[in-house]
Amino acid sequence: MPQRVLYIESDASTRVLVRRLLEASGLAVDESATGLDGIALAHSITPDLVLADTRLPDIGEIAARLKQDRVLAQVPFVAVGRSPADRDAALAAGCDGFIARPIDEARLVDEVKAHLSVHRERLPVEAAASAPPRDLDPGGAAFMRDLAHELSTPLTPLAGYLKILQSERLGALSPQQRKVMDGMASAVTKLTRIADNLSDFASLQAGPAAITLSPVDPDVLAGEVANEMKAAVRDARLHLEVRPSRGGQVLADPHKLRQALANVVHNAVKFSPHGGEVLIEVSRGAGKLRFSVYDQGRGVPGAPERIFEPFRHADRADEARLPGSGLGLPVARRIAEAHGGRIVVESPPHTQPSVGGHQYTGAKFVIEIPVDATAARP
Repeated sequence: MPQRVLYIESDASTRVLVRRLLEASGLAVDESATGLDGIALAHSITPDLVLADTRLPDIGEIAARLKQDRVLAQVPFVAVGRSPADRDAALAAGCDGFIARPIDEARLVDEVKAHLSVHRERLPVEAAASAPPRDLDPGGAAFMRDLAHELSTPLTPLAGYLKILQSERLGALSPQQRKVMDGMASAVTKLTRIADNLSDFASLQAGPAAITLSPVDPDVLAGEVANEMKAAVRDARLHLEVRPSRGGQVLADPHKLRQALANVVHNAVKFSPHGGEVLIEVSRGAGKLRFSVYDQGRGVPGAPERIFEPFRHADRADEARLPGSGLGLPVARRIAEAHGGRIVVESPPHTQPSVGGHQYTGAKFVIEIPVDATAARP
């Protein structure tokens, strides 16, 4: 059966052009002139890809309605528009990709097939739902997947619109407004990480993680994670340092690896004392990539390895901070394992960083994956 593309476009001549190009390449094409009709058609045919014109008045509603359906949420939703502003608005509304107008006849088919290839690499919802969870009862796993999905649906456009406002494309921000926006963005980032952890934990309970490998620079990834933590670091009066390896790119799943590192760094920041030091050290050696996260907190008492078990928290009876969901570190471990690697904890650290004058007396978490993780692809 050919792969099926649903094209939602109000202009009839553009629909004819796109249909001709895609059908000539072996794809099946269904059309709709309005968003509401397109949503209904998507529910009836379950396409492999949805294309939609950004000029549609209800482009945001189309994205939201499709993402609310568990099956259609896995279908790439790609916007077709003219300007960078169209692209920003589409991605903020929840679209997964963007194709520029006017339609480039020489490139359209390749662009569409590239988005379709991403769809083929995703873990089917049916596969996760049908496999029995290992540690969690089926009802609990289903509840966590549904809860994560309900959280993600409004968070996606919220995060996107915040980025547009922070970019000042819609107008300059005063220092007070920027401070408020940065605080909102930090809260959205935290909520997004919670939703991702819920979703990934429920899926990982059902079987091995599906990872999508692509080139990623570990130093850039570590810097991005540190940047996301700026508000929390500032509030805790911490100093967070990143020491890069300058070893170049590796093959990994950028989104999941970033999530794993963010979970570990968030843990270090949360349990560090005011004025303390946190270090993210990126290193390479013996065919391995390592992210080592050091802190000066109180460490992990008892049996440290148990904190990688779901819903476990370190025994901090006199700790004033409330514990988190208990999923961040278990998800980080399973993401590392999906790459063919592991995560370990030393509390206190057995060794200190090779350079620098600080002594890290709390804990050291190490995410270690092969530099070439292609063997770990499911």
